[in-house]
Amino acid sequence: MIKWKKVLALLMVCITTTSLAACGEKENVKSSNKTEKVTLNVLFNDTDENVQKEMEYVMKHLPEVLPNVDVKLEMSPGDAQTYETKVRTMISGGGEGLDVWWERGGSWAAPILESGSALPLDEYLNNSGYWDKVISSAKKPADDGHTYAVPFEDIAYEIMLYNKKIFKENNLEVPKTVSELKKVVETLAQTDIVPISVGAKDGWCAAMMVEGFAYSIDPKITEKIVKGEGKFSDEPYAKATEVMKELLDMGAFSKNVALTGIDEALPMFETGKAAMMANGSWAVASCAEKMGEDFGYFYYPVINDKDIDRYGVNVAGGVKQNSGMMAYSGTEHPKEAAALCEAIAELRCKYVYEQKGNPFTVYKAEELGWKCDMEFAEPVAQLAKDMQKFEYVYGLVQDVMPTAAGSAGVMQSTSKFMTNTSDYTVEDYLTDMDKASKEE
Repeated sequence: MIKWKKVLALLMVCITTTSLAACGEKENVKSSNKTEKVTLNVLFNDTDENVQKEMEYVMKHLPEVLPNVDVKLEMSPGDAQTYETKVRTMISGGGEGLDVWWERGGSWAAPILESGSALPLDEYLNNSGYWDKVISSAKKPADDGHTYAVPFEDIAYEIMLYNKKIFKENNLEVPKTVSELKKVVETLAQTDIVPISVGAKDGWCAAMMVEGFAYSIDPKITEKIVKGEGKFSDEPYAKATEVMKELLDMGAFSKNVALTGIDEALPMFETGKAAMMANGSWAVASCAEKMGEDFGYFYYPVINDKDIDRYGVNVAGGVKQNSGMMAYSGTEHPKEAAALCEAIAELRCKYVYEQKGNPFTVYKAEELGWKCDMEFAEPVAQLAKDMQKFEYVYGLVQDVMPTAAGSAGVMQSTSKFMTNTSDYTVEDYLTDMDKASKEE
């Protein structure tokens, strides 16, 4: 009898344990199917009224895209240095109050990546179908091959602006080679019109010119320099600098061009005092609005005539490396944080496309069904089509130097070179540029 009681007790224990386990499994299944709302903190740099309106739109529509995420947005005022310092301070403090933030990329992002503070987004973006929504040049991984930022800023490229009316009146054609550009300059130099307007005082405008010409010889030269695999004194930049020197000697620019800033150079072009201007695609929409049918743009002429078939194929600019929405590697909700990075970027770009008439984003707007009530100016529409076909794109030289000191060195050296004095030669300039690329 005692033995049977023991056996019965053991059976009861087994039945009870099995039942509890089964109930536990059912409960676990039930809880796993229940999606809890998570809270994520977003930090964004409040730079101006436009940014405020963009983020108002983003915050309004985020619940439609991510209903299970409660977003706490902090708009942090101040310049780039102040904002980036705040990001680093929050990270060094353990990431308290920081899940997602806007990162400017370039040298700003270097210490963040070096410390392993940014979440690799590759797996999340691949699974979400993100790459099907954007142009191919949107993929700009870090040096280790991982993607850490979802780009959302307007895309910009190095281009030359020109006045169609002035060209027509002087029987000029858009130059596709440097030899053709020189002929245009020779003709315009005989008039009261400045051939090329450039804000050399600020450095970056003229540095972009040198880079634009260098791209025709090797479009990967800037990337090679950044990675330590090339130098400014190598053939592409060396020949491009010689072209700039020739243009200076020909009188292609305004008097005292090294003292002319972008704020003076742009009005000079817009008012018809200059026939061309070295600038970026960010000026296309406003120039088209102000100048109407007189406005046009072209790509940097190739240095070697034999390379004319490569004209406009490879263009400096595009998405900045490690720039966009980043997620903190220590976030408690990595999947949701990655989805939030993508959602903010897409909503912001949709806003500027549909509400502001700006098609210069990484997204394939037409395929996504975005609608814009306003009609794009012809140059704007054309550039939007062009950028879908660029073969090789890499960031603007002043933006991609490994350090802030390197970027400053590039701009200062270029501004000095534009003084065109005999005591600062092409060789001196290239030497200083090589030094800048190694600045820490």
